[in-house]
Amino acid sequence: MMPPQMEEGALVFPPRKIEMDMTRGMVGHENIVTKRFMFNWTNISRLKQKLGSVDFTPTRVEALTALIWKSSLEAAKASSEEGKFPASMVSHAVNLRSRMASNFSKHSMGNLWQQAVSPVVEVEGEVGLRDLGERVRETVRKVDGNYVSKLQGVEFLKVMESLKEARTMAAEKGVPCYSFSSWVRFGFYETDFGWGKPVYVRTIGVPIKNVVILMGTKVGDGIEAWITLTTRDMVHFEQNPELLEFVSFD
Repeated sequence: MMPPQMEEGALVFPPRKIEMDMTRGMVGHENIVTKRFMFNWTNISRLKQKLGSVDFTPTRVEALTALIWKSSLEAAKASSEEGKFPASMVSHAVNLRSRMASNFSKHSMGNLWQQAVSPVVEVEGEVGLRDLGERVRETVRKVDGNYVSKLQGVEFLKVMESLKEARTMAAEKGVPCYSFSSWVRFGFYETDFGWGKPVYVRTIGVPIKNVVILMGTKVGDGIEAWITLTTRDMVHFEQNPELLEFVSFD
């Protein structure tokens, strides 16, 4: 049996001395809460149909990201004193392995990801669910082969500066960034350390507001979303009629 390879990532992305607070503007003194929301395959399919068009066929992750982002904005509006939609950003943790020119061995282990952050989104009138879905796709697809080459080359610092700007917007201007991480293809339920496959896999509550972790279900292609919001926003979020149209209660 081949041992796991832990050093390949460091060879492709040599360690660099940078300083960046990844949670700046996301951690504060507000009360927060994490709750789990289930979405079965049937409801996800209905959601994808609602978002879809001739030019846009969303993935299940894109569709759920758009729905949760929209519902979060509506919750933030309902709980704000101004009673209006806040400007916002969305981010996704993107796996770099499939976007690199050189492939790692199947025995390679370790995190190799990059945060993709959208420009600030201003909402006037109603929030368009399909518009948000398309914005999610644009944001994630920015992290392509050319982007990875910049991370490996002299433009690395320029890329990092753009991420710092996003954190500054969140910290100093109060623009919320809804951060998503999809684990739906990690294959947790196929993992066997010698005493059988797991009966149930879950994450833990993330003590950072506006963070969403998407995980696959044991049976079928459903998704469970672990969503952390401020307590005030969560009250409105979990009562959102459009969200409840697609949440599964079985």
